[in-house]
Amino acid sequence: MATVTARKVNDSDYAYLNEGAAENGRSVSEELRILIAEYARKRKGARVAADLRTFAEANPIKMRAGEDAVSLIRYIRDQE
Repeated sequence: MATVTARKVNDSDYAYLNEGAAENGRSVSEELRILIAEYARKRKGARVAADLRTFAEANPIKMRAGEDAVSLIRYIRDQE
């Protein structure tokens, strides 16, 4: 596991962090670990979403005139 050191943290920011940690029944270190993990999950989710958008743009679904999603699924299913 990595170790992180934060220097020159604004006193009022630290006070809010300490207050939030106390409200959640956690230490400041534990609160920071949770905040970092949440941030990392959001970043990972955003990256996955961007990758999916890129894939969808590069591989558009082409339906024939009058075709809907249900008929497309049935067509694909029947091809197997």
